[in-house]
Amino acid sequence: MTKHLLSFRTLEARIREMPDGPAAVLNTPRWLVVLNALGTLGMVLGLAPSLLIRFFEPQMWMVYLARSGVWVAVAFYLPYFVRSMWVFARGMWRWKDEQVEQLDHDLAQFRSLARWLSEFPQDRLQQHLDFARVVQERLAAKIGLLSGSADRLGLLPIFAALFIAIRNWEQLLAIPLWQAMLGLFLVITWLIARVASLMRLRVQLYEMVLADAMESTARTKDAAGRAKPADRLTSVAVEGPQDVSSNH
Repeated sequence: MTKHLLSFRTLEARIREMPDGPAAVLNTPRWLVVLNALGTLGMVLGLAPSLLIRFFEPQMWMVYLARSGVWVAVAFYLPYFVRSMWVFARGMWRWKDEQVEQLDHDLAQFRSLARWLSEFPQDRLQQHLDFARVVQERLAAKIGLLSGSADRLGLLPIFAALFIAIRNWEQLLAIPLWQAMLGLFLVITWLIARVASLMRLRVQLYEMVLADAMESTARTKDAAGRAKPADRLTSVAVEGPQDVSSNH
């Protein structure tokens, strides 16, 4: 390995190679991510006709589009909701055992990653650590600007948008303008907050491992610095009697 080729790409590749451990069940499978994206698209399509009738003459295809969008949203969000409930129930039942197992696993993987990073030059580690901190601050500011505290609401915005659509199921095209706008706003805000939160969590992980690697490197150098005077004293103590005996 070339010690000067540290980059966030190589760091991400190293992290992906590590096993997730017992908490892997918390990771959303890729097929569910696709279903969530399709469900979000369906929710947008379900509410869009309520806005289109403000500019165009109502047509039957708008009704079909609205109902199809709501059905797509419900059908594609349902697997994620069911799996989330299963994971929650499983976690409540075995949370102590799983937490202990995951902590032991994470500690070993974290230390392994820190040892790998400590092989790189300290100035490169510092550059990446400083940049990760700057990016995290900017992400926090962007999340607050674009979505406020929506990242703390979980799935509530999606449930609220679904409630607006289902509540007006018989007359989807008659949804009040403010409710349609609110529903679209909630869906888009949730999507922005979710993506930004995942990005922020990843940058936090980069910052943690880089900071730990820096501290590990500093401790190693400090221990080596303290060991040198002790080695000199030991060598003097060993060589002293040899010099005296040679004079005699």
